[in-house]
Amino acid sequence: MRNSDAGHSHGPTPHLVTGCPLCDHQRTVRNQAIHHLAEAIHLLSLINPTQAAPTIRLNLAPIGLTGDDTPNCHSVDLTAKQAQTVADAVDSVNAYAGSQPPPVDALPAVNREAIGTGEWSAAAVAQNDPDLYADVIDMFDAVDPQSYLDDVLTSREPEAAAAAYEQLVTGEWDGEL
Repeated sequence: MRNSDAGHSHGPTPHLVTGCPLCDHQRTVRNQAIHHLAEAIHLLSLINPTQAAPTIRLNLAPIGLTGDDTPNCHSVDLTAKQAQTVADAVDSVNAYAGSQPPPVDALPAVNREAIGTGEWSAAAVAQNDPDLYADVIDMFDAVDPQSYLDDVLTSREPEAAAAAYEQLVTGEWDGEL
């Protein structure tokens, strides 16, 4: 997008001009992001139970640094273990983002007429829509029972939650919770 009145463009990496409302907003958002990232990395750097000496300096600064941007420059010293923790966190976020289910409109349409009324058993679904059956099986195989422990332990109905958890883990279902 070109704004000829301001004499600059608002491309993917704009030159942020003082007094331009769009540039000022982009600068504010950028500076907040740098501040939050620097704060998170700094807090991580304080966790050093072995008191290992830092060996890595992580520098955070705006692209196209100017004199006005120097308060937004941060250097944080990290140990190798802390740097690995940052890398693991980023990998985890990337894996999570990549594992999100597709949008509902991207899911295959189910021909409900192919399955007669009352025939929603696993066998009926497997026979009439093997792809849907495989997707459901894959989804349940991906469930980690450990991820539900906090919910079980903090439930307002601990006996029912424990019974449901046991049935989830063992695969046994008696029809009651």
